[in-house]
Amino acid sequence: MPKTPAIRQRLLYIALLGVVTSALSLVALVRALTFTAAQRVERARDALTGELDRLARLPPSGEALAGPPATTYIGLRGGWVDNSGQLGSLPGLPDSWRGPLAHTLMEAAQKQGRVVSETELGSSPLLLAVDPVANGFAWTGYHVLPSAYLKPWRWIAFGLAGATALLVATALWGSFSFRRNANALHATLVALGKDLTAEVAQPGAGELTGIADGIRRMAADLLASRDATERLQRELAQKDRLAALGRVAAGVAHEVRNPLASIKLRLDLAAASNTLPVAAMEAVVGASQEIARLDRLVADLLLVAGQKMGPRREVELGALLRARAEALAPWAAARGIAVRTAGEGIADADVESVARAFDNVLRNAVEASPPDGTVEAQVFKTAGSVEVRVEDRGRGVEPARESELFEPFFTTKPEGTGLGLAISRAIARAHGGELTYARAGAVTRFSLSLPSRGAAA
Repeated sequence: MPKTPAIRQRLLYIALLGVVTSALSLVALVRALTFTAAQRVERARDALTGELDRLARLPPSGEALAGPPATTYIGLRGGWVDNSGQLGSLPGLPDSWRGPLAHTLMEAAQKQGRVVSETELGSSPLLLAVDPVANGFAWTGYHVLPSAYLKPWRWIAFGLAGATALLVATALWGSFSFRRNANALHATLVALGKDLTAEVAQPGAGELTGIADGIRRMAADLLASRDATERLQRELAQKDRLAALGRVAAGVAHEVRNPLASIKLRLDLAAASNTLPVAAMEAVVGASQEIARLDRLVADLLLVAGQKMGPRREVELGALLRARAEALAPWAAARGIAVRTAGEGIADADVESVARAFDNVLRNAVEASPPDGTVEAQVFKTAGSVEVRVEDRGRGVEPARESELFEPFFTTKPEGTGLGLAISRAIARAHGGELTYARAGAVTRFSLSLPSRGAAA
């Protein structure tokens, strides 16, 4: 593709063209003024010699001078003299004319013929013509004054020169400014290539301001797209892990549940026989409880892996939350923690699953709270959903590990299994809701939302 010249080069071309045009205009103006001045001198010379011819043909008398002149030039003077010594007696002759006129009379006397002289008088020429006649000399003179239009034309020339200088200065400044702003935008693009949060420079040129705004919007869109892509990648990775966990859970359920059920059945039969010693009976009961715990663990794995919930029905979440808080109250009080509940809202949900989710979130808040702390659990009605917020004033999770918070088997407690929050989120999502974590100042908040009555999918 042919290379297009840069805008600054075009500005320089415009400046160069303006200089050439202005220079040619100035030259033409000066030549015109010079030619006009030369024309005025030539016309004055013709008028001077014409008046001299008239005087030379007439006898030297006052009546001749009083007659009609040969020209209409205002300021033309003339007359007769016997010699240069009479110049002092000529009436109305300017003093500045006497020296040049005497010199011209001397030249005419030496030459014995007509002499026309031109002398610079100030900034304009003085034309004198002398012709020998009988008994003396006839003379005429005219001071060619500058044209009355010369001063305005000079101002026009000065204005043209100033406009040229302004054009050049403006073009150079525009080129420099555009170059500087373009370099700033280029540096911004380089910075955005490494960091989409880099600040976009604000150029001074109006045209580049629109480009900067477009770059700023593009960077914001790219940043949002990157965040969305990373979020989708995390969700996809989580789904892949959950899918793998589901396959493992299905295998575990198949390989473990049947033997566990058989073992529990045999233990229950042994306990029902009432023939065992007391110590053996206690051991059998304890074993049955451990088998039940293992069965719940398998059920939890299946739930995290995305298995379906139980049957749903209309549930008053405020009452269910208070019931779970009261069930946990003795355990929380033993740790010096108070649990307070408030609010109400109705949702279509699986009671057993939602109760387990409440238990997990409340237990997590109680365990995270400092001694003598309080856990606040409130139900809020929102558009199309019911939200349960559980707040504590514990230390929360390190920001660098927040993305792992709902991962299966992630825990910061030595005795934890890492399934509580993962199960709670799986329950919320199975109902078409969500479980989120937020940290605001010294408050940690878990928000569990469920579709309100009639809004569930």
